[in-house]
Amino acid sequence: MLNESAAQRRSYLEGGRVPCLACGRSSKDFADVHGLVMHAYNPPNVDSFIDHLGLHKALCVLMGWDYTKVPENSKAYQSLLPDLVQASREDLIIWPPTVIIHNTATGRKKDGRAEGLGNKEMDKKISELGFAGGKSKSLYGKEGHLGLTLIKFANSPAGLKEAERLADFLERQDHGRIGWLHARANQSVGSDNSPLLVETDNRTGEKRRILYGYLAISSDMDELDSDSRKRASLKSKREFDPSD
Repeated sequence: MLNESAAQRRSYLEGGRVPCLACGRSSKDFADVHGLVMHAYNPPNVDSFIDHLGLHKALCVLMGWDYTKVPENSKAYQSLLPDLVQASREDLIIWPPTVIIHNTATGRKKDGRAEGLGNKEMDKKISELGFAGGKSKSLYGKEGHLGLTLIKFANSPAGLKEAERLADFLERQDHGRIGWLHARANQSVGSDNSPLLVETDNRTGEKRRILYGYLAISSDMDELDSDSRKRASLKSKREFDPSD
């Protein structure tokens, strides 16, 4: 719930009074995120303990604080090395395991609407790359294909392993999260011919979209469509139980 939109995350990052999402409509406003973290770690009743504990962890990950330390007024838990901040953020993944694939738009129809790779085409591409078990969901908006496809894997240890394998494969080709940011930063008019987005088969001369992708983490929640967000939860890789 904390990561459903960029605007919602900003409201916590920018400071000021904030409500408790776990309490819902009955929540009072807290003076700052520290006060909310203290409340979430020590919820008012047992029935809401799990929801509040989840909020405590999500808040600490968002703010770059150490959720493994007990929050107290000294605020020592707010000190976390930059490398550990990033590791903490990457640990909290969207569940079921999902790889977000970018650059799957292929052009425009005569009516101007964007078109792109559909679910079956993406399933075939992922299978040809040697990855099994993923189900594609290409996303569409008012203007057509969004150039974005979700590859959802099984809600299991095997599903997570396969999702990580696909993400690692793309990362090794510099086609991961950082690679996509670089490609986007260099987009321009006529970018359909950019070597960062399109490659040409030397044998056939066929042009193919270069796929970029990464394992979806909590901060990627707003990349998902509304139905996927409703069905998704967050899970810590660090605490993952192989017996799930």
